[in-house]
Amino acid sequence: MGRNGQSSVCPDPTANFQTVEMEMVNATQSFVRIAAAVVMLVCLSSPAMGEQRFSVGYLEAGPFWLFNEDMAAVNAYLDGQGWRDKVSFPEDAWLSPGWEEQEQWEPAARELMARDDLDLIIAAGTAATRALTAVNNQNTPILSISVGDPLAAGFVVSLEDSGIDNFTTRLEPDRYPRMFDMFHQVVEFEKLGLIYQDTESGRQYTNVDDARRVAERRGFEILEYDSLASESVEDCLAALRHLIQQGMDAFFIPSLNAFDWEQSDADQVLGYLRREGIATFARNGSRDVQAGALMGFSTVDFSQRGEFLARMIIRILEGVSPRSLNMVDAGTPKISFNLAVAHEIGFNPPFDLLAATDELYQDIVLPENRLVK
Repeated sequence: MGRNGQSSVCPDPTANFQTVEMEMVNATQSFVRIAAAVVMLVCLSSPAMGEQRFSVGYLEAGPFWLFNEDMAAVNAYLDGQGWRDKVSFPEDAWLSPGWEEQEQWEPAARELMARDDLDLIIAAGTAATRALTAVNNQNTPILSISVGDPLAAGFVVSLEDSGIDNFTTRLEPDRYPRMFDMFHQVVEFEKLGLIYQDTESGRQYTNVDDARRVAERRGFEILEYDSLASESVEDCLAALRHLIQQGMDAFFIPSLNAFDWEQSDADQVLGYLRREGIATFARNGSRDVQAGALMGFSTVDFSQRGEFLARMIIRILEGVSPRSLNMVDAGTPKISFNLAVAHEIGFNPPFDLLAATDELYQDIVLPENRLVK
């Protein structure tokens, strides 16, 4: 009883604790719900949990449009297969020393080979491939792309075997002999001009050995200028003048910087050849044909090349030995021909050639991304 005779009820000492406990439970449940929502958002915006990510290094001696086209086609196929987000190209593992920095090519290759965080290294072009294979650690997989003839360059031992466990590439058997065969069959020239630097890579960029073999079989003469001091427009023009004085009536456009629209004023060289009435075959294909060469093999559609190379990348990243992969991409070459060039040099193309041509250009159109405009 209370002082006033009224009964009093003592408060339950556990009530406050129960209230606090309930509030803590509710807070905990709210936190769990929020945390679950955050985890769900992260999962939705990120690769699946447990999905492996791969780091790929890249080496080129210097920038070249063909490397860009091949890599764009590779990335397009990887994206279509859901692989693009699984593959990253670290900025500090994408190396391009520069064409004039030859002494830096091998150190750059050595830098990539020394890293232990790369699952694959892509070598773009002959020079980069030569640098990487020279310092090969025999462990990190190497995929060589955009090389004209890996077999002739000695990068592989045969069409079936690269000869190196961690190395592979893409091969197009007889692509370059076919070029010289096709060119002579169409134009029926007597003296074919070749210009190059007398180095292993220089001979590869002009396919000298292939030209010699086809010339012996088909009976035309080859005029060679192997004393290029550099790949500049000026030095190439001087070489061409020398060959024209020797009676050159056809010219094989090699992979030299003077003919690279993004590196030089290639129109100076192609325009000079047209004014001299020289028939030309472009080693690098469609872009040069559209821009002023007479003919070449089509290179407009890189999707097939990209698919072939991307499939190799996926297999390697899945753990397949590079040496065990098929290297032969047996595609059928397509013909590219420029009627405006034919008219300018006074060449009358046979009807069966025009009927078989896949890309027929009516005008000379220079590339939009050319260096000199």
